[in-house]
Amino acid sequence: MVSPPPEKAGALAWNRNDPRTLPLERAVARLGRRAVIAARPAEPYRTMLRHLAAAPIRLIQPDDFETRIFLTDLPVLETLTEEELTAALAGRRGAVTRDGTIVATAKRDPDTALVIYSAACFAIFVTFFSDLLRKRRQGELSGEARRTLKAVRDNLGPPVPPPPALASGPFSSPGEIREAIAAAGRLTVQQGLVDANFGNVSYRHGDELFITGRGSPLDALAGRILVVPLPGPSHGDAAASTELPAHRRIVLETPYRAVLHGHPKFSVILSMDCREEGCPERGNCHRRCPRERLLAGIPVVAGEAGAGPDSLGNTVPPAVRDHGAAVVFGHGVFTAGRRDFHEAFTRLYDLESTCRDIYFRILGD
Repeated sequence: MVSPPPEKAGALAWNRNDPRTLPLERAVARLGRRAVIAARPAEPYRTMLRHLAAAPIRLIQPDDFETRIFLTDLPVLETLTEEELTAALAGRRGAVTRDGTIVATAKRDPDTALVIYSAACFAIFVTFFSDLLRKRRQGELSGEARRTLKAVRDNLGPPVPPPPALASGPFSSPGEIREAIAAAGRLTVQQGLVDANFGNVSYRHGDELFITGRGSPLDALAGRILVVPLPGPSHGDAAASTELPAHRRIVLETPYRAVLHGHPKFSVILSMDCREEGCPERGNCHRRCPRERLLAGIPVVAGEAGAGPDSLGNTVPPAVRDHGAAVVFGHGVFTAGRRDFHEAFTRLYDLESTCRDIYFRILGD
């Protein structure tokens, strides 16, 4: 069920009639929100969600970047009653039910609610596989958990075969650059290496950087690619991707001109698989990490979006300079290419394929 913004205050329009719309409508009205999505996700997300929601603790607490930014956590509701919804969503934008429904809300429009819904799906995927990995490490992976994993893998399907090559560069005209960025964004979404509303892409041309706009869906970039000066800063920075500082430093301090940032799931899961005992930064790993780690030969770095001493703008570029890629703890992967996006995309695709193989080898499946 989806409700778009009402034409007038207090009037919600739903995509179809359903007995659950009334408590949802009353709850979001009390919370001052204008859009809500309530739907059961497709497999394998539905099985993963039901598995997580069956735990005694009525709260799903992922550790990934998207959850920290968009969700905080996901309370598990017994039913979709007005009171339970209002209480759960008072300080959050999303929740789930034990029967496998995701509820996502937004103050303004369904597009924002869809971003929250997508973030919830990502969080469910990462939490499910991270929990199984931790239990496997501890020798506590039960037969029931393995049966659930098998059901999930049956719906997960085999790895996607390598895609065709992207256009060869270097690119010399604004039109070529914009089309190359758009093609890289579409392919990254199509291959499941990022959800449409996350990730970012850039390309250097002379003393300018072409970069996706803030919040732009990577599979629909027409009119959403901006140009900012190098080295910057500039008045146009606010409209560009939040990862602009990292992109700028990569193209200024390395031989690479094409930069691709995605959120491939198994790379994210393994980036959080740190077994360092007694680490003083435990629980703060996404901000700073005193340990040097490699994942499939690629450095794992800490750092937050934006600027600042602990920002990705400081931690990512040195790793990309030396390895052509960087894995950000609980966040995603930056890859780069010297001439075009083919090299950057291949790095991203190969890393996620390797991480998927590593993950299931650890589980013994």
